[in-house]
Amino acid sequence: MKNKIPRMASPLQTAVLAFVVLLVAAPRPAKGSEFFPFPFESFNPTPGEDFADNPGYMPNPEPEPKYKFDPKQSQLQQQAAGNSLLMPVPTRTQKVNWTGVVVPPNPADGFAGSYEIISNNTGVNCMHLAIAKHGKAIMIDTVALGNSLLKLPNGNCRKTSNATNAKLDCFAHSAEFDYNTGKIRELKIETDPWCSSGGFAPDGTLINSGGFALGERSVRWLKPCPTCDWSDYPNALFKGRWYGTQVTLPNGKAMVLGARRAFSFELIPEQGKMNRGVGVFWFFKETTEDSENNLYPFVHLIPDGNLFIFANDRAIIMNPTTGKIVRELPNLKDGLTSRTYPPSGMSALLPIDLRKTTPGQPIQAEVIVCGGGYKKCFKDEAPNGRFPDALKDCHRISVTNPAAQWAKEDMPAPRTMGDFLILPTSELLMLNGASKGCSGWTFARSPVLTPFIYKPNERIGRRWRALKATNLVRMYHSTSAVLPDATIMIAGGNTNQRYDFRDTTMFPTEMKVERFTPPYLEPKLAADRPTISEKSITGGMRYGQPFTFQFSMPRVPVDQALVMVTMYAPPYTTHGFSMSQRLLILNITQYRKGAPTQVTVTAPPTANIAPQGYYYLFVVAGGVPSKAAWVQVV
Repeated sequence: MKNKIPRMASPLQTAVLAFVVLLVAAPRPAKGSEFFPFPFESFNPTPGEDFADNPGYMPNPEPEPKYKFDPKQSQLQQQAAGNSLLMPVPTRTQKVNWTGVVVPPNPADGFAGSYEIISNNTGVNCMHLAIAKHGKAIMIDTVALGNSLLKLPNGNCRKTSNATNAKLDCFAHSAEFDYNTGKIRELKIETDPWCSSGGFAPDGTLINSGGFALGERSVRWLKPCPTCDWSDYPNALFKGRWYGTQVTLPNGKAMVLGARRAFSFELIPEQGKMNRGVGVFWFFKETTEDSENNLYPFVHLIPDGNLFIFANDRAIIMNPTTGKIVRELPNLKDGLTSRTYPPSGMSALLPIDLRKTTPGQPIQAEVIVCGGGYKKCFKDEAPNGRFPDALKDCHRISVTNPAAQWAKEDMPAPRTMGDFLILPTSELLMLNGASKGCSGWTFARSPVLTPFIYKPNERIGRRWRALKATNLVRMYHSTSAVLPDATIMIAGGNTNQRYDFRDTTMFPTEMKVERFTPPYLEPKLAADRPTISEKSITGGMRYGQPFTFQFSMPRVPVDQALVMVTMYAPPYTTHGFSMSQRLLILNITQYRKGAPTQVTVTAPPTANIAPQGYYYLFVVAGGVPSKAAWVQVV
């Protein structure tokens, strides 16, 4: 009997068999895992291989510019920073003219804020910013775009690749900045955190995730201490995360979502461990386009424990445990505009007022989305020298009411690439950014120099207030943060493909740091500023339990009717979005007026409202906030 010739499998059968093998071999979630780890995704080029000819993404191959440094300025800046490794900012002899947007404050509104330069040179451009609980600002830049102005100590250079003969990079690309003294300490970051995401662990450790090239799967950890440095784990993430968003979940863990060609999410693994899969989330593929207008999605944890996610022009509510879409919100589609990167609008979870809650009833919350730009700006318009107007409108919606619709209102001026910070008074501050163009190297014009206050509890038409304008340009890669003393730190700003201080550059790299004093800290109000007794802050807050502390007033005790207690989660800010930012207004249950005054508040009811971690605690008396006391929610 003749041997039968085995029949060859068809291409379709081969593909199906390969799929089954991969699926069977895929790592299964451990018991209690919060999402299904899927081992592959489609449409997944290496970062930068598409758009490689687009200057909005790829570093400039030009050689490093040569500058002359003034030895006197070098000595002065080193002394101010307390760091002999700092190189001075090159002096420019001329500047390229540009036109900015200034909205004059209304004199009837009174004090419109003030600015102070607290550092002329931080050495590292501040693309990413976070305020750590040990009283320092952590600045992070990219390692891909040439030398910074801050050197690493001898013998502590980083290798630029995994090759045995790799070049050494002896410049710092991260720094610890003391916003009270101006002192700078260089930090060594091994893999590239360019356009990464971040947030804080419950113990106050800063977690930085993703980035570019060898850093796209990295997770970096920095403990809050005067001598700590970055611990870098290059393969911790399963998927590369360039332009992703990190959010803190109720259990204190962090999740990173989206990124370039990353249609998925994954939890940040424990330090030193690696993920073995991701949760596929096709919403990110549905919202991507040829210009990828869904990067750095706006993600907010809302009171029911779900996540609000806005990408491009669509918004959904997602269950972070199952990875399922709970419901789709009305979209903001018009076919022309987008709100997330690179059109780069702004978004915030509005303050949650726990004084207004009713036992047994859901806690209400709203989200606001402002500004942005045109979908074609990044790929078709700006590369060809056309800079369309940014969007001027804002939209807010109740994320806890399934029947809610977006309510529209206008800002005083168009804005893209701005920051949107929540102030201790429960107002919001919008600053930085441009009125034309979009994110990308040299892709914006007409910087917006005027900050705006947004008052969410006022009626439409009375919510916005223009403040004093700055004279420093802060557009692409600029950042800001609320400091514990209730002032605002403003840093960064680099629209160029490297540190660029040439006379011919329209918007040179900005190395100065400003402190902005909002209207609530007008000098004549200082006599009415409350002071929290640090000694009275003992132990941490426990969910739903009473929390008692004391504060004093400079002159006479204040009535309870004039007092508000707020707590603020300091975020990780980059590219116009402050990740995991939230402010809560606590319910006062006991109030003993005196010198000092003793106040008891009810801690947030659940981790859905306040994830575990460290918060600023403020007392606001007559509209004037105290300096914050750090308090841990455990």
